[in-house]
Amino acid sequence: MRICMLTTTHRPHDGRIFEKEAKSLAKEHDVTIIAPSDAGGVEENGGVRVVTLRKPASTLLHPVTLWRAFRASLGEECDVIHCHEPDALLLALLLKAVKGRKVVYDIHEHWPSEIPFDLGLPNATALTRFLESLLSPVELLLSRFADAKIAVSESVAERFRGNGTEPVIISNYSVVDLAPPVPKARNSHSVVYMAGNMQLFHGIRECIQALSKVTATFPDVSLTLIGNVREDIGAIAAKTDPRPEITMTGYLPYREMYETLREGSIGLLVFQPDYYNAYIGLPNKLFDYMLCGLPVVASDFPEIRKVVGEAECGVLVEPTDPGAIAEAIIYLMEHPEEARRMGENGRRAVLERYNWGEMEGRLLRVYQGIEEDGSA
Repeated sequence: MRICMLTTTHRPHDGRIFEKEAKSLAKEHDVTIIAPSDAGGVEENGGVRVVTLRKPASTLLHPVTLWRAFRASLGEECDVIHCHEPDALLLALLLKAVKGRKVVYDIHEHWPSEIPFDLGLPNATALTRFLESLLSPVELLLSRFADAKIAVSESVAERFRGNGTEPVIISNYSVVDLAPPVPKARNSHSVVYMAGNMQLFHGIRECIQALSKVTATFPDVSLTLIGNVREDIGAIAAKTDPRPEITMTGYLPYREMYETLREGSIGLLVFQPDYYNAYIGLPNKLFDYMLCGLPVVASDFPEIRKVVGEAECGVLVEPTDPGAIAEAIIYLMEHPEEARRMGENGRRAVLERYNWGEMEGRLLRVYQGIEEDGSA
């Protein structure tokens, strides 16, 4: 089959869309990704054709991106549109009506809470609640017309149960082949935090404050931030006293990211409960930390708790409390054998259970079902 993966907000080489789903599907199908970028163009990468659309400088001009995405999709000869956001779903359904294409809806987020947050609206206000009450039924209605649905976790899938085709859980587990071996020796006082685009809801402020407290016990502690860092995060670091040693790498490709992670000793994942989507999230960085043998200090949130508890691979904390984060870091540094055991537990759990190989099989079976229906 010919598959067009359509995203209106994610990067062309997004970890889930490109590194996992598109590359897996390309083993059996022809795959094209259409995605916004700073520059337009067409390239072939890893057996996947990538079409990038120049996006406007302002998010207020997002309708321009939608029009460009629709026009590009309309010109693609494909059998299935695999879409990654509610607005991409709307475009895909228009293409279904016009060209008879099948639609797969890939649900990454709890969009009714994510969209108001992305718009900069404060949580739990009347306007935010109104938008959520409007967005949720619209998304559910549109999704009923999708030929297949997949979701990143049970928490995200829950709203869609009993609403047309049942969603298949395809989690953001790690691609094991991309990670280098775990080193025999590490810098035992090096803490890492990874995020594609670091924002305050990732708990970066709390992490910096926590590391400042840790310096009283371990003066040589350092923090490496992997990903694009907002300017205000740098300002927070500059105002912190005592200021821990902080390195900001910027965005790194997958292999470089893993090389940097393996140099650390503890992985941080302290999402803040700023809005519902963050609270129910199951970030792929958790599995990347585990694959690299890092014990984690993580938010005590439902999906994260389930994995960390079952694997016994880290310490769960109240993420809004820098003191609690600092205590967990100090505990792991003061108990290196326990930290090593947790890291080994996490890596073993990824190799045996939380790896992309199982998810790849599920994804390919979703498309086999579409093909067997004689619908593409």
